[in-house]
Amino acid sequence: MSDKKPVWREWLESLLVIAVLAVVIRSFIVAPFKIPSSSMIPTLEIGDYLFVLRYPYGFRIPLTDTQLMSKEVKRGDVAVFVYPEDKSKDYIKRIVGIPGDKIVYLNNKLSVNGVEMPLTFEGKRTYFMADGGIDVSIQHEENLNGLKHKVLIKDYSIRDGEWTVPEGHYFAMGDNRNNSRDSRFWGFVPQSYMVGRAAIVWWSWDSAKGSVRWDRIGHLIE
Repeated sequence: MSDKKPVWREWLESLLVIAVLAVVIRSFIVAPFKIPSSSMIPTLEIGDYLFVLRYPYGFRIPLTDTQLMSKEVKRGDVAVFVYPEDKSKDYIKRIVGIPGDKIVYLNNKLSVNGVEMPLTFEGKRTYFMADGGIDVSIQHEENLNGLKHKVLIKDYSIRDGEWTVPEGHYFAMGDNRNNSRDSRFWGFVPQSYMVGRAAIVWWSWDSAKGSVRWDRIGHLIE
């Protein structure tokens, strides 16, 4: 009498193994994320599809605020986190303040612990917003304590202020400083809300032009 399993059972067991592996990988190692808004232009474009590494900040148990083996987020990281005002949503911003930092944003200038972050003018940048409208800002290169990245700034500020980052929390800002609702408006991000660090663009679709942005595929996020 043969002990060979029926074909349907072998297929079912294989599919179950694949499903479990997919859940484990997505929950604890890497997950996809799509950019829906203009708040991180020019670093991230609307229609960018990212791989987000979950393990750099610890392991967040899905559907809970519990984080195992927590690791502090680095200043300058582009991080995905649970939106503090609506826990059903994930947000992506740049972490500009870590626990203990004093953050000052005044007249479109960012200061961290009393040191103003240098800006280098690069010129005008025209871009599409999520609603299909067109906006124009000035692009600069910002040096955030040694990490150089691009930011968009207009000739006015949408929110100035001073904040001291409490223990176990972070201050997040969009690189499109005049089109970002971030920690300047809703406060700090708890460590337990951290989902992961944005790593690479694996696909990018320009809906305004109806074409693939081939030059962005494989782009490392810094």
